[in-house]
Amino acid sequence: MTKVVALWLNYNSSKIWDVVKGSLHSILNLERGNFDLTILIADGGSTDGSLDLIRKYVSEVEAKNEVVIHKLPENRGYSGNMNGGYEYAVNNLGADYVAFLNNDFIVEGDSLRNMFEWLLREGYVGVQGLELRPDGLISNAGMFHDEFGQVIGICGSYKIDNCGLIKPYFITYPMGSYMLYSVDFINELPDKKPFITETFTYFDDNYLGLMAWQRSQKVAFVPVIEGVHYGSLTTKSVHGTRARSMASYFNIRNRTALRENMRCRYHTLFRLYKSRLYLMAKLGLLNDSLRRGIFDGFKLAEIVRGKAGVIDLEKAVHVEFPRSHYLASALIPGYKSMTNLDAHIKYLSKYIKYPDWLVR
Repeated sequence: MTKVVALWLNYNSSKIWDVVKGSLHSILNLERGNFDLTILIADGGSTDGSLDLIRKYVSEVEAKNEVVIHKLPENRGYSGNMNGGYEYAVNNLGADYVAFLNNDFIVEGDSLRNMFEWLLREGYVGVQGLELRPDGLISNAGMFHDEFGQVIGICGSYKIDNCGLIKPYFITYPMGSYMLYSVDFINELPDKKPFITETFTYFDDNYLGLMAWQRSQKVAFVPVIEGVHYGSLTTKSVHGTRARSMASYFNIRNRTALRENMRCRYHTLFRLYKSRLYLMAKLGLLNDSLRRGIFDGFKLAEIVRGKAGVIDLEKAVHVEFPRSHYLASALIPGYKSMTNLDAHIKYLSKYIKYPDWLVR
């Protein structure tokens, strides 16, 4: 029978134990479909006693599913820790499909079963469902890139009833907080790993979706409520007051690396946009986190290029706004924050571009 492994990642989570315990309880009780299911708890070398809390909890509750705990030797961020857990899932547990899960995500019991059914039925290699915020509003219903590598979370901040998400649709990439992928697809990637370890965190799930499209493989949103995500809770608990600057640094670093390895339709404006950001960093017009992130992003770009090659955005499902939008983005600092683009799927649908092979 097909083997699915739900890979749940933990790192130094003792300060957010109430949420982590709720997440742990929810994954231990995930419903099985037409597949064998193992819950793999991968710990990224925690030093705060949280792994002991997890072991104690698992030993005291009655779980519906087999549970395996695997401690990694050190913390290598989301990317490296997930890679370590993934290798264990494939090599030791015989996974055919892996669901990647954050420890601050409380899942719906039937979510994995329904996502798996959609993936198999439609021939996708990766999927995500509807991710909710703790206040009940939508966090995102899949992710798009635009021509400049900006990220758009579909239907973010809308109520479920107001977004009409009843059918699947193609997306640039599934969100890494809870997504399901085929091992056969990941075996096609460099090193047969889902993530580029050097990215560490943020902008890591992007590559996985983009690499699928580069290989003419499909990733999609499917109309399944995944559950509630307490976003970035581990980062905030580990780094405290430095969490925002850390997030800014890794975000702009990894985004810079992607942009340096990405081709798009508006390539002249794209070069102008990147040059403006570099000049602002060189002249000290950006804060320290952003400035360091941009310069370190150029170094990371060389590593990424060696592993993922150059990403052709035209081969991926993405959003393409009018040329005037990109001209303004290239010339006006902070233009994105001045605009209020509607993330509703009905609004975005007129701007979605599909690769030629998908629309033939």
